[in-house]
Amino acid sequence: MKLAKVSVVVPVYNMSRAVCETVRRLVAQTLRPHEIIVVDDGSTDGTADALKIKFFDTKNVVVVSQTNGGPASARNHGIHIATGDYVAFTDGDCLPEREWLAELLKGFDAREVAGVGGTVRRADDNLVSEYVDSYGIFNPSISDEGLVECLVTANACFRRDVLVGAGLFDERFTQPGGEDSELSVRIRSMGYVLRYAPRALVLHHHRRSVPAFLKTMHNYGRGSYLLFKLWPEWGWEFNPRVRLIKSAFAVRNMVRRAAVYRAEFGLKRAIFFTLLEHYGHSAYIWGHLSEGRKQRGLSDADSRKVCEPKRAAEASVEVRTTPADNSQTTLNNPVGMME
Repeated sequence: MKLAKVSVVVPVYNMSRAVCETVRRLVAQTLRPHEIIVVDDGSTDGTADALKIKFFDTKNVVVVSQTNGGPASARNHGIHIATGDYVAFTDGDCLPEREWLAELLKGFDAREVAGVGGTVRRADDNLVSEYVDSYGIFNPSISDEGLVECLVTANACFRRDVLVGAGLFDERFTQPGGEDSELSVRIRSMGYVLRYAPRALVLHHHRRSVPAFLKTMHNYGRGSYLLFKLWPEWGWEFNPRVRLIKSAFAVRNMVRRAAVYRAEFGLKRAIFFTLLEHYGHSAYIWGHLSEGRKQRGLSDADSRKVCEPKRAAEASVEVRTTPADNSQTTLNNPVGMME
């Protein structure tokens, strides 16, 4: 039976306090990570120094820094360093539960399974966070047929060989939002499947204020523009025309959603959640249109680069052979490692 080695990659930007708790939770996993790689994406608040001081004597915690390039770039940096058979991802504002890794690994029940994602719930008790939980923004996207379409890297694990074969994350996504969906689409286009492990739980510090939430939705809208340009054949979920048509029926949708929210959360929350959903949808569309204007302002050569999907052949990842510590854990079901 082969021993499973799981590398955990955490991209972080200006989260010196929050990420220390994230790493502490990772160190305490029941299935101990082979290595925990924190990639400081050009922070200016001393994030890397805080981590090095806090975990200087923890052998399997690696802290590296890079010039700010966005979460896709930071995750790729971590994958280059990783030596595990699997690479799990979470973020610097996330709190994985103790069984998180063990539950994710259970989802690799066949060779064709390339990635497994878990459940993300709020770590804070406020109305914006409660709305985000009710909508399930950070959970895997699942079709009506039950197929997992996209994983969210706040809570996901992939086979490293598949990540390398797919070409890693597309670094043209320089803002958080869309890069994990694009990778999921690319992996599925290679014939692999994704799984959802609902018991693999991560708590997330959702945006606490309405402006911060709208900024997040704006970034997701920007990412959706790149997704549509890269994968027009998957257009129903990324097509701007579909989004604009939906917005034309916003009032009707608001009434319908308000009734759903009222039945579950009461009148006051129903009003707040309905308005937040409406303005969040508007921020998403605005982000999509803003990114479109930005891309149309690029040179023809740059525009062509945006419209060309990244191919697996573009990836060149050096596998590190330096032995790590003896923290491998034997899986009861070592699937995903059968050759």
